[in-house]
Amino acid sequence: MIYVKKRVICAGDILYDFISAERGTGLAGASHFVKKPGGSPFNIAIGLARLGVDVSFLIKIGDDEFGGALKQFLMDEGVDMSCVVDGAGHNTTLAMVAVDERGKVEFRFYRDNAADISLTTDELPPITPRETSVFQFGSIALADSPVGDAYMVVFEKMRASGVMTVLDPNVRPLYVADKPVFKKRISYLIPLVDVLKLSDDDLFWLTGARTVEEGLARLNCNHAGLVIVTEGSRGARAVWRGETISAPCPCVEVAETTGCGDAFIAGVISKLAPLGRMGLADMTPFSLKNTLIWANACASIVASRYGAANSMPRTNEVEEFILNHNMRA
Repeated sequence: MIYVKKRVICAGDILYDFISAERGTGLAGASHFVKKPGGSPFNIAIGLARLGVDVSFLIKIGDDEFGGALKQFLMDEGVDMSCVVDGAGHNTTLAMVAVDERGKVEFRFYRDNAADISLTTDELPPITPRETSVFQFGSIALADSPVGDAYMVVFEKMRASGVMTVLDPNVRPLYVADKPVFKKRISYLIPLVDVLKLSDDDLFWLTGARTVEEGLARLNCNHAGLVIVTEGSRGARAVWRGETISAPCPCVEVAETTGCGDAFIAGVISKLAPLGRMGLADMTPFSLKNTLIWANACASIVASRYGAANSMPRTNEVEEFILNHNMRA
């Protein structure tokens, strides 16, 4: 038998976040911003690399100064670049980020001639499913054309080939121009993916529910798949084979919350990737709870730091955090 080394492929958006250094002001009141590399799937790819997972990033990157810096960041972190498409003549997406008085993150995106949303199906690099353990995708890229269509083509190919698929919609309502079309695409994907990760805000936006329980009841989920909902400082819960497994978050001094959800799903994937799609079916409630604990630790560490991709933890940091906060199942 020939052993084929497998990797995780992340697909979505890449950008620079300009994050307000002032808390509680929101975007309207912010006056000082710090530039940090970001974009949800980009953060997830960095998070996976720092957790020791072989990961590739499927993306089109602009050839402006920001794009060059992002390419270098990926290479420095050990992310495989074979799926990166050159976006000659295109810009890099920029996002302004601030925390309002309620502790919620506000976003504004600037995407004039942006490379990451211009990727077409014809530009997709050769991708071999047999070399892939997990295909993770989502975020606001799915709201755009042509890139959303290109990622759907990859998803269908991976799903048909038995690759584990992980969807994190990471909804940003202020950015989504055509909400019915975006909801239709997400609704199509929800019952098909193997792992669905939603924040409670994502769940409420997609279903119109006011509680997590109500939202989960309204989802048209894949009952053979895994559904995870993150609830900020309250931790996370997973629905698996009709059973709900919860794991709380430890108390930490919050510096800034951008990237917490990305760190969480990176933590989840780092534990699920070795299982593969077939092994996912054999997961027990105990192993799932330990996976949630691991992912909560990843997210908590990011919450205590500034920046998204820059703040992603490494394996030894997560292990030490779990030990220090007595987070064992």
